[in-house]
Formats: sequence, structure tokens, C-alpha cells
Amino acid sequence: MSDSTAGIDRLACAAVEPVRSGMTVGLGTGRAASRGIHALAQRVQGERLRITCVATSRRSAELALSLGLHVVPMRDVERVDVLFDGADEVEPGLAMTKGAGGAMTREKIVADAAGLRLYLMDESKLVGRLGERFPLPVEVLEFGLAATSGALRRLGLTPTLRLASDSREPYLTDEGNLVLDCAYGETSRGDLLQLARAIDGVCGVVGHGLFVTQADIVLIESADGQRVERRERH
Repeated sequence: MSDSTAGIDRLACAAVEPVRSGMTVGLGTGRAASRGIHALAQRVQGERLRITCVATSRRSAELALSLGLHVVPMRDVERVDVLFDGADEVEPGLAMTKGAGGAMTREKIVADAAGLRLYLMDESKLVGRLGERFPLPVEVLEFGLAATSGALRRLGLTPTLRLASDSREPYLTDEGNLVLDCAYGETSRGDLLQLARAIDGVCGVVGHGLFVTQADIVLIESADGQRVERRERH
């Protein structure tokens, strides 16, 4: 995949470059991840790679299958070699907000099972601190919604129930759960790892989009799409 190729998607190609034959590959969710899935399918076809994929959402699974990729359920996979995914916000220290697409719990399960985790995004996703552009998505059980919301408020967050874009009904994740989009308050802006653990400890929380340590490599596309900056966790 040479950079001289007309119309090349440099960001997507950089995201799938570490993939080798025999690997299990995690497929993220969202527009950036979809670009990576297309690039991966091109490599598989062009290089005849033998890989197995796990998808973090139904949408990504359907896209991958339509492009001829071999997708298996994550429930049957213990270890993933490489994951590529997108992000909604990224701090200078590579802490991220994810979950605008509602797949944050599945995305974190796959991330925590992966040996190498790459996140691809455009430069508009860079922020000085999380919460500048997006609230923090928290996936919760419907049972106990009010109590769970109250516990999140006591952590300094302000939860708002996410609604489906095409109706006034609550948005549901692929697991059939609700999402609370939580604005940060000043009291919640301390140690992000401590906050993540506190949210994990709230009864009724299934998962959340605060990814503090998951990114190994972040690939950042310039506004014109011609340059890709690489940042690594040290």
C-alpha cells in the first residue's frame, strides 16, 4: 500500500499496518474505525492474509462481513492481537472519551483483551481536557436507573438519559441497555483513573467511555488528510 496510490486513506492504512497473517483483529466502531475496516479488507484481499476478526458492534460486524472478512463472536475469543478503533476526545496524555456510538462497553472489553491497541482520529478530536467536546457516556441497566443516576451525581457527574436520534424513546446499546451522557463537574476533574474506578464501582453501571490507559498508539489525521501524526504511550 504505497503512499503514491491515488486516493489512499493514509490514516486507515496506518491503523491496519501492524496486522499480519494468523492474527485475531479487533474492529472498532464509528466512522474512523469503518475506514480501517475497509483498509483491512483491501489488505486481506490483496495480500491473501488469513485473519480472524472480532467486532465491537453489530454495525462493524455487518460491514466487515459485507467486505468478506471472517468475523467470530467475541464470547469465544480470549486474546486479541491488534485492535483499531476511533475516539471522540483525546487528552495530551492519551486519556480518551469513547461511546458516542454507544459501543463503549464492548470496545473496552476488546481493548482490554488486545495486545496492541491503536486509535485513529482527526485532529479536531484533540482536547486540553476531557469533556470539552463530549460528555462521558455511561452504559447502565434500566433497573435502578434513578439510583444509578444519583450515585453518578455524587461522583460529580451530571447524567442525562440519551434518546434515540429518530424518536423520543431511550437509546439502547447492542446489549439492550440505557446510556447516560454525563457532563463533568469540577469535583470530578481530579484523577481520571480514580474516577474510572469509582464509576466501575457503581452498582447498575455496565460500562463507560472513560478510557484512561487503553491507548497504546494514537494516529491523528491532519485537516487535509495528507499527514498522520503518531503518538505513543510511554
